[in-house]
Amino acid sequence: MRTPPRPVLAGTLGRRLCVVALLFAPSFVLSMYQIRLHPSQNNEAEMHSAEGLALAKAGDLQSAEAELRKAVALAPHNTGFLDDLATVLAMEKKFEESTSYFQRALKIDSRDLVARRYVAANLWQMHRYAEARQNLRILLNSNPSDPQALLLLGMISENTRDYATAAKALASVPTVVRAQPESIAALARSYYHIGETEKARAWLNELQSHPAGVRAVLLGVQIADEMQDYKTAESLLSSVAPGDSDQTELRYQLALVKFHAEQFEESRQILQQLLDDGHNTTEVNRLLASCLEAQSRHEEAIHALQEAIQLDPGNEASYLDLASILLAQRKISPAIELAQRMAKAFPDSSHVFVSKGSIELGAGDFTDAINSFTRATQLEPTNSEATIGLARAQANAGMTDQAKATLDTAIRRFPEKAPFELQLGQMLLKEADTGNKGGEVRAEQLFNSAIAHDTKLAEAYYELGELTLRRGEAVKALIPLEKAAKLAPSSAKTHFALSRAYRRLGREQEAAKQAALFEKLKE
Repeated sequence: MRTPPRPVLAGTLGRRLCVVALLFAPSFVLSMYQIRLHPSQNNEAEMHSAEGLALAKAGDLQSAEAELRKAVALAPHNTGFLDDLATVLAMEKKFEESTSYFQRALKIDSRDLVARRYVAANLWQMHRYAEARQNLRILLNSNPSDPQALLLLGMISENTRDYATAAKALASVPTVVRAQPESIAALARSYYHIGETEKARAWLNELQSHPAGVRAVLLGVQIADEMQDYKTAESLLSSVAPGDSDQTELRYQLALVKFHAEQFEESRQILQQLLDDGHNTTEVNRLLASCLEAQSRHEEAIHALQEAIQLDPGNEASYLDLASILLAQRKISPAIELAQRMAKAFPDSSHVFVSKGSIELGAGDFTDAINSFTRATQLEPTNSEATIGLARAQANAGMTDQAKATLDTAIRRFPEKAPFELQLGQMLLKEADTGNKGGEVRAEQLFNSAIAHDTKLAEAYYELGELTLRRGEAVKALIPLEKAAKLAPSSAKTHFALSRAYRRLGREQEAAKQAALFEKLKE
């Protein structure tokens, strides 16, 4: 079943707050831009500039923009007027045009460090990280201690997962970082990723007394939850005084943290209490369904999702969750009926057509599945699930060459190659079972490549271990199989393969333990 997106945060219930993409924190971004006064030899231009600055300070940005455009038209080489217009455009979130005016100013005066900082801020907000970093490098070469530049460098590094650089840059300007909960969250997240857990917790704890209030605390909860530091997440939630916020929101967030911590019954009880108190929302029912499904209470989970759909028929996620359960429980007839409803309700959703194709694949309707997955790839060419689904449907329909071509193309085209390499390797192994030994060799190469691209892909380790075990190389098979069991401890087939490997090596006690785990998980 599809679980609620990780991490989820209730702003109204279920609203997600973004940590790393600070484009959605305008007060944080706009605080970097400051209007400056620039004299000119052109009295008429100065008049328009002064009027524009006064309007900008009064908050009338549209009128300010019009006046500053007149100033620039009259004095096109005045870097001050260019900077002021660019700044107002940035404050209006017209980042492309703002950047063009800042760059014009920099061509006239490359030493204008404030303009360069603003260019970097604009580029950051447009996700043009490499260009932003390049401008910051020039700026920091001139002024290595520029706090705003170091803050931007830290945020860009965190966005691009260069967590060591992010932590170093942000930690060097603690006063600036403390001003906004988003930057505190980014520093904490970076510390988590480089293994500095205690430092991460210390920064998150600062959010408890932040002037931003409950919003800051919830942002910290999101980071701790995302990094699986559930104790810290709960501690942050408990720090909010009962009268400081809507307790419904906090209880929902606590239920979500407990769900991610696999404390399913505790999470379920909180959610049920919310329902009993009259908070019957789509978000609560969806999370409740996830808890019930994790507890193998399938019928109750189905009922909760049906309630979620009734509450909000336009929420695509509830339909997808329900389809996932119906398919997992082999309730094919109601699943097909739901798939048809979804396709009519959400005709432009690639995720809906992936779900529909998966149901048709499970029902053995391979031609329909091919059509659904093809439609999904047309709607969203970067949807990897759609591409893998299409290849599976083609293979099941006997279109083996087309299926392999689909996956080969995906391996060349997609940056995340591992899922396609795994799928193609599994497909080639099936061919090898019919006597194509060349397919087995390439399958092994693909599994190794998949692991190189994604070291946490448990299924690839399993396939590699199973293939090695089939060749009678039990000692060699243990390494990938033990890795697979560590990454996916609930995989019954992995424990079965491990029991065989241990038995062949005469390690009967370990073999018996793995066999017992297999039987338990199989049940």
